[in-house]
Amino acid sequence: MKLTSLALPLLAFVASVAAQASHIGLPKAGSIVHKGKKVKVQVVKPNSIEGSIEVGLVLSFQYCPPPDPCPNPTFDLGNVLYVGKLNAKFHEIPGEPYQNFTITIPDYSFWNPGPAQIIENRFHLIGGGPAAVLETNTVAVQLKN
Repeated sequence: MKLTSLALPLLAFVASVAAQASHIGLPKAGSIVHKGKKVKVQVVKPNSIEGSIEVGLVLSFQYCPPPDPCPNPTFDLGNVLYVGKLNAKFHEIPGEPYQNFTITIPDYSFWNPGPAQIIENRFHLIGGGPAAVLETNTVAVQLKN
């Protein structure tokens, strides 16, 4: 009986966090990005009946020198390219709220063409408590000159 009474609120909290989860809509995985060029990054925040309070958003770019895998983005953000808040809005119906950002890929001469990732870190508060949530999302891209 006690396990059930503890598990239900925890399950409800996990479900509400998942419903609030954002993701990177653009660029798509595998897209080519060029050093020194602008890229549109779209952060999608699914609509939810439970509101959230946006605290902060960080967009960054991380070069992944072969043959090593990309570093863990929770420990290494790479080059921070945007710091601010997410203000996702509906743009078409049907659809999910999103916000577009334009970032410029760094132009370091020592970066050879190869794998990289765009990283989104979003900090927000949900629920009546509220509870603090930090999300990290990535999209793998290919860096070209």
